Amino acid sequence: MDRLSAAGIEFEPVTLPPAVNPECAIATPVQLKAVKLPPRWKTSIRLPDEPTLSCQFGERFGHWLRDLVAPLIAGELAVELKSVHTGPGYECRNRNRAEIGKISAHASGLAVDVVSFELANGGTLAIKPNGDEHLRATVDAIRVAACGWFTTVLGPGSDVAHAEHMHVDILQHGSSDRYRICQ
Repeated sequence: MDRLSAAGIEFEPVTLPPAVNPECAIATPVQLKAVKLPPRWKTSIRLPDEPTLSCQFGERFGHWLRDLVAPLIAGELAVELKSVHTGPGYECRNRNRAEIGKISAHASGLAVDVVSFELANGGTLAIKPNGDEHLRATVDAIRVAACGWFTTVLGPGSDVAHAEHMHVDILQHGSSDRYRICQ
């Protein structure tokens, strides 16, 4: 939590009620509120949905927004990133909400779904394709670059479950944290 504070990531520690499934547990859960931007933390990227994440994942996600997403949007669209709309982060469920199967990275607070980026000019950069090629290229650049930050990146075109948002997580696949699923 000290590293979150030092990085300018605004959060609140949370206590989760016991889950029905014992596999659904977060080590050090936090609710992310905003990510301050340099220089000198004068402006912030708000997270109005305040996703609940593990502290470890919250730190990675916050750095990704500040160090990659915000500069990429500013460079491509000449506008600042104002806020990021997400899902709730933590959810005790299986992958893709399946009845049976492997537990989701959301159940450990190691994943979040990004729905859209709200821009300072009032515009929205949606993950779901909307026909604007310049905006689509910006989303595609963010998605490809996310593969260097996260072990899983899924979005429109990967499968039906991710047609309208981009899922990012840091769940380890196999024996190495170098293996990536980027679709």
